[in-house]
Amino acid sequence: MIKTVISVRADSVSYSRWKMTIVGSLPAGWIAMFILAFSSLAHGQPPPVGPATYRFDQSPQISAGILINKVKSIVQQTVNNANDTLKKQGSSIRVSALPLQSWAPSRFATQYTNRPNQWYVKLPMIVGINVSIPVVSDRQIYIPVDLNVSCDGWQTGRGVIRIATQSGPVSVEGGNIVEEMLSIKDYITGQVESHLPGIAATTQTLPMSQCVTIGAPPSSQYPDSSFSFIAWDPPQRIFVSGAQALPQLEVTFLRLKRLTSPGINGILYYPTENIVLETYANYTHSQSAVLTMREGDEQNLNMGPAVVRSPLLDSLVLIANINQQTSNGPQDSAFAVSDRSANFSPGVHTLQITKHYWMPPDTRHPKPLEVKVPAYELTYNVRYGRPGAVR
Repeated sequence: MIKTVISVRADSVSYSRWKMTIVGSLPAGWIAMFILAFSSLAHGQPPPVGPATYRFDQSPQISAGILINKVKSIVQQTVNNANDTLKKQGSSIRVSALPLQSWAPSRFATQYTNRPNQWYVKLPMIVGINVSIPVVSDRQIYIPVDLNVSCDGWQTGRGVIRIATQSGPVSVEGGNIVEEMLSIKDYITGQVESHLPGIAATTQTLPMSQCVTIGAPPSSQYPDSSFSFIAWDPPQRIFVSGAQALPQLEVTFLRLKRLTSPGINGILYYPTENIVLETYANYTHSQSAVLTMREGDEQNLNMGPAVVRSPLLDSLVLIANINQQTSNGPQDSAFAVSDRSANFSPGVHTLQITKHYWMPPDTRHPKPLEVKVPAYELTYNVRYGRPGAVR
């Protein structure tokens, strides 16, 4: 059975009033769960298509300790470079590395709303740097750093291990009451922030690391993160035959209809819209020519079938984006999911794509309220079978 995910229907305002009535009668814990469930429905991301976690005890792996030590080395080099620069500038400020904090690697999914998501392994750390400032108190700089390890291209059966470094917002701590009394604490902190030694975003691919899966052991198995690891399976461990004889999916986009979409001031967004339909069938990307549509218009789509053939095909995630062709035009997205267990739900389906607007606060809603209404309806056909015999 196909699972179509849409947001709030055309009677969103009525729905919100109903929600307020129901929520008001629920216990506090239930209220939190209700709000969380509603939020997930209205703002969810397409589920990850893959890859699966590693399957064998003897799968190739890389030690988390090796990656942690690599970051420590980068931090120390960064500190050394910063001190050299400060010395050449005649500054008496010096920096030093604090003990690195790290946690065991775990699997996460990317959170895109308008393109395919996939699983990756995150190794989180916090880099600490002490800034020694003569006369006044030291400052401590903390930089969250994630090593995101993915099997790029897994869906082709010839993926490779990719490691990307991503740093988060920097925090500066320290100072004392004397600085506050002299009103210089913010100034000193600002000077520190403007001369922060940074951790550059980097990306590298491991040589000889063909993969089709990726994962990490349970964090409880390795309380010390440096003894944990990230593992993957090479293609030959998962399948033997080539991809040419594998079953394939064929998704044909048939029609697009613009629905009536009322907003606070009438039609959302424009009476006449020039749009481009962009689609993903798993990783197969397609887009239409520019379509000019008014409310009630329906157009046949002249788009070639999106063919999905993968040695690791477990689900079909269809994503549709409506891109407004204006200088700052919004993009509206929706997705649908079907599983291998249902033969990917062959046949004709429709997917509604919503628009949104914001209602200002009033006496009943103290915060702005996002309202979503159906705007476009995409009709498509799914066929599944072996090449030459797709049904």
